[in-house]
Amino acid sequence: MNMARKPLYFTLFIVYFFLPNVTLAQDFLSPIDLEKKILQINLKPLAAPSDSERIKSSYEIQDLLLEGLLNPISFNYPFDSLKYTTIPIAQHKDANVRIFSFNAILLNGKFMHFGVIQQRIKKQVRTFILLDTSENLAKDCEDETYTLNKWPGALYYQMQPYKFQGKTLYLLMGFDGHNASSNRSILDVLYFEDGEPLFGYPLFRDNEEDPSSSNRVVFEYHKSAQMVLRYQPEEKIIVLDHLGPAYDKVRGNKAYYIPTGDYEGYPLNGKSLIRKPLTTMSFAQEPKPLDPRLLPLPEDLQPKNPEDSKKINSEETEKEIDKDSSKEKPTNPEKKTDVVPLKKSDKKEDKKPDPKSSKKKPSKKSDDDDDDDDDEDDDDD
Repeated sequence: MNMARKPLYFTLFIVYFFLPNVTLAQDFLSPIDLEKKILQINLKPLAAPSDSERIKSSYEIQDLLLEGLLNPISFNYPFDSLKYTTIPIAQHKDANVRIFSFNAILLNGKFMHFGVIQQRIKKQVRTFILLDTSENLAKDCEDETYTLNKWPGALYYQMQPYKFQGKTLYLLMGFDGHNASSNRSILDVLYFEDGEPLFGYPLFRDNEEDPSSSNRVVFEYHKSAQMVLRYQPEEKIIVLDHLGPAYDKVRGNKAYYIPTGDYEGYPLNGKSLIRKPLTTMSFAQEPKPLDPRLLPLPEDLQPKNPEDSKKINSEETEKEIDKDSSKEKPTNPEKKTDVVPLKKSDKKEDKKPDPKSSKKKPSKKSDDDDDDDDDEDDDDD
């Protein structure tokens, strides 16, 4: 009798340990209890005194999510206390999948990402663990497709389903704190192939002339800058800031790129997503471009004399200001838009000035007074 049960136990062992987590058991942690447990430790990955404690608590949260999200009723639970604190949830009302992501900020300023995918198939729920490799992303990462164990980690805050070439794709907008010098925003794609989640699909083109499509788009910019990257459902378009160098000498060094004030977008029309400049649309909460004078020069551009650093920055800023001002010069420079009312003492009178009043005291005479005297002589003439 015992021999007859062994194959069943062995089958369950195979399913549980070698396939994605599925809803096999009936004793689940309730979504409310899961949320409470995570809230007890959710700040440790950000504020624990050592890196080891931050990483350890991150794995604890990931394990809780991996098991707790197997509860079928958890898929419709909002987890608002997590979503609006440290664990954003990328989801959509028309999607049968969502992503929980969070990070640990190490003492050296680097970010480690952690994530769990929750997928619902009919009445069954599956969870997948994500292993972060964002720190070692290759230069050609925009052309790669990644599996779960090579996840290009990010904090995903928005998801948009997209039908393309007969596939259901999920557009993901995410943020990566990267390191102490720069941030990154990532526009990526999640899809499923033979039941397995994959990241990256050939979908994005820089312009109409671009012959090939990228699997994702990675934007890197200055640590103090903020970049807009979000989907606008009303216009059916992904909106993003156009980035440019803070000043010409740092062109090519993405750690010194900032929003220029212009916007670009990827319209969603069932085809490849082609980036286009946006000129007729306005968006709320527009971040102001940073003042380049606030950004330090990179090490390879530092002057030999440190005192000259501010001078170099100011010179670059003046060049940029001159360029902008030259574009904004009015066609008729003699016209003034600002009118300053004259005081009574400034108004010209028909009567000739009293000669006594035009005399100046020698003790208060200056070069400016000489100029004024010359002006008065001209007026008399």
